[in-house]
Amino acid sequence: MRFCGHPVRRFGSIGLLMLAGFTGRAAELPPGRILEPVACAADATQTYALYVPASYDRARRWPVLFCFDPAARGRVPVERFQAAAEKFGYVVAGSDNSRNGEWAGNATAINAMINDVNRRLAIDSRRIYVAGLSGGARVACQVALTGLAQGVIACSAAFANSETPAKVPFVFFGTAGLNDFNYLELRRTDRDLDVRHAPHRVVIFPGGHEWLPPELAVEAVGWLELQAMRSGLRPRDEAWIAAQFEARHAAVPAQPPGENYLALKSLAGDFKDLADTAALEQRVAALAASREIRDWTKAERSRENCERELNDRLASAVQEGMAGSVRKQADELRAKANAPEDSPDRQMATRVLQGIQIYCMETTRELLRAENYEAAEPLLAMAAILRPDRPQTYFDLARARAHLRDKKGTLEALQQAAAAGFKDAARVEADQVFAPLRKEPAYQAAVAAMK
Repeated sequence: MRFCGHPVRRFGSIGLLMLAGFTGRAAELPPGRILEPVACAADATQTYALYVPASYDRARRWPVLFCFDPAARGRVPVERFQAAAEKFGYVVAGSDNSRNGEWAGNATAINAMINDVNRRLAIDSRRIYVAGLSGGARVACQVALTGLAQGVIACSAAFANSETPAKVPFVFFGTAGLNDFNYLELRRTDRDLDVRHAPHRVVIFPGGHEWLPPELAVEAVGWLELQAMRSGLRPRDEAWIAAQFEARHAAVPAQPPGENYLALKSLAGDFKDLADTAALEQRVAALAASREIRDWTKAERSRENCERELNDRLASAVQEGMAGSVRKQADELRAKANAPEDSPDRQMATRVLQGIQIYCMETTRELLRAENYEAAEPLLAMAAILRPDRPQTYFDLARARAHLRDKKGTLEALQQAAAAGFKDAARVEADQVFAPLRKEPAYQAAVAAMK
């Protein structure tokens, strides 16, 4: 089962977009504040949020970060990267049209935004980066695989179909929250990129399935700058490199041992050929060979296998419509997820429960859009068990059952929607699918409760 990310097909001409000459209309775009919406000159239906650094000067070329949000919220990533953009001198743009869903529309949105930013601003075509959240992270990775971008900041997901390519020709900075249902994917991607000797860094932070926080965005863009110095895309700044090395080294956690080892390993890899890392590499090698780290690694793999088994068991019950099993497993997971003290078990339960919930939401959204109510109804019933506090799920379930002419089930779902807090009685009354039920006392009682 694959969560939060649709299949991504390859682009056609997107890799050629930045070869067009810059015509420049910077006067239209006041720097130092977020601009939204910026309408594309070639197609006003395509818009994006934009941040141009206060120090912008069209006399030189500027690195750019293009962002893709799964819900087409262009401003959200621009806000997250605003401080980083100002500190390091980046243009940041976030599409208001690219979203999880049909790929042709995504390609149109990406092409439109990249072309328009290139037309308006002095962009350094050698320093194009992309960022995304969830399905948007998969889009960003695919854009980079075409050769357009030098690097990716991937939040809460990585490559298309959750599969790391054999060759990754760009630098990769990944993030995931401790409660993120794609946490395991980012951990695995980190190991995959280790094996491929691809420049990368993966940071786990206290959070969920979300864009990285602003302070981590500053760290991520700073890491892109470090990699640009290593590859020669920008001049080396020895004093800045030394300061970054010292800051990272000072931030390495002493405990637990496994996190200490991973942080030291990442530090050595990031600064190799930029600083004197010989002693650090020897220390990392010694730790890797130690019984303590070998035991920790074995325990981590065991926990990951346990999480996958929990996920697969619940997913299988959901797909087979086993309501009793779903309810039992969900109750057990919810009890752990609601534990007062944070712990690896609480985090694991939260990730599994949320992952299956998101699967149900994404799948039913597509089925309802296609008016496939027969396939949507059983999944909506499972989603209601997983999230009994979500009134919208009961309303969608009522509509699906009404389309299937299940009178008893429709009335039951409407009553559950009202009990869960659904307040949009006018929406129910205006929906013609419920017309045959309007004289039913149960229908009238449910609508009255909504009011």
